[in-house]
Amino acid sequence: MRKKFWRTRFLTGSPIQLRYLALLMVSMLVPIIFVGACLYYLIFNILAEQLGIPEYIAYNLLPAIQKINVILMIGVPPLVLVLFTWGVILSHRLIGPIERLKREIDAISAEGNYGKRVHLRKYDDVKPIADSINKLLDRIEGKHK
Repeated sequence: MRKKFWRTRFLTGSPIQLRYLALLMVSMLVPIIFVGACLYYLIFNILAEQLGIPEYIAYNLLPAIQKINVILMIGVPPLVLVLFTWGVILSHRLIGPIERLKREIDAISAEGNYGKRVHLRKYDDVKPIADSINKLLDRIEGKHK
């Protein structure tokens, strides 16, 4: 019976995972910052166009700016936390199997045991690579016997 492999550490500390996590975070934070900047630009653009009656504009726009600030202060931190968690999960799904594949290949190489096989979960994205490595190990083992 084959044992199941469950990865328990989501952050492996691998440079590849950290690089992909940083890429995901930048790709998520840039749109948030862009949308916030566009809102402020829109408000201040309207304010600049209507300077003829500044008291009226200030009376109407300052409450809107305060509401936007409150929404951003309340909404952005949980959004960043959710996006960070999602980024960790995505990077883990990609990098976890690669790290396991690397460890198992290193173990096979260090031991010289070509009878040992690389085992990954059925739905890991790099499973076809592990299968190809196992076929290669079958050929190498056949030549060594």
